[in-house]
Amino acid sequence: MAGYDSGDPASADRPDADFTSAIGDGIKGLRVGVIRHFHETDNPASAATLAGVESGLGVLRELGATLTEVTLSLLADYHACAILILLTEAYAIHKPWLATRFYDYGELFRDRVALGAMVSGEHYVQALRRRRELCLEMAAAMADLDVLVTASQPAEALPIRAVPKWAILEKPGFTFPCNVTGYPAISVCSGFGEGGLPVSMQIAAKPFCEPLLLRTAHAFERATPWRDRRPALSWPRAEVVQEAANE
Repeated sequence: MAGYDSGDPASADRPDADFTSAIGDGIKGLRVGVIRHFHETDNPASAATLAGVESGLGVLRELGATLTEVTLSLLADYHACAILILLTEAYAIHKPWLATRFYDYGELFRDRVALGAMVSGEHYVQALRRRRELCLEMAAAMADLDVLVTASQPAEALPIRAVPKWAILEKPGFTFPCNVTGYPAISVCSGFGEGGLPVSMQIAAKPFCEPLLLRTAHAFERATPWRDRRPALSWPRAEVVQEAANE
């Protein structure tokens, strides 16, 4: 989303950027920070994801970028901060309808958001304080960098029936650092897992640097074959569809 909205106190009053102005300019000289501990130790990613990230970093280097190792707070810190704020604010928005139309919500979303009712004011305030600290940490880490790179997801997507209801709480998510700090980020395919589904790496830029972010992603996709690969689609058998409907 872009553009100033006078009715939104959180909206930035600044001119819109030309998001396509630098597309195709290449990334020679780009300064890239690599947060390896996120996907190697904080939430160890699959072999295919790790290989995809390392291969992707090699592509960026070949395109003229320089790489620097970056260490931030544990991924779990960003995750805990994000979950507390997310659940509390989501519950505040949905509370009137949860009270009157509880079972009209989908089970997964409904039960997750209902947890927000159990977050105390003290914990919410502490999460906001920690968020400020993490924003300052991120800004300091990127002072001499243009973009950051880590994984986007720990592995390829699971079948929908294999996703636990509380998966969002079990392991720290790779996208939460940018969610918490407000840094723009994009995921690009960096290969495929054992099941034939894509794995990806995440590229993040400084606030209001979306043109640079899109230029980086464009250069990466132009230099890799992944965007040309399409899945082989097959329709499920009629009896499988009926079985799922009966459940």
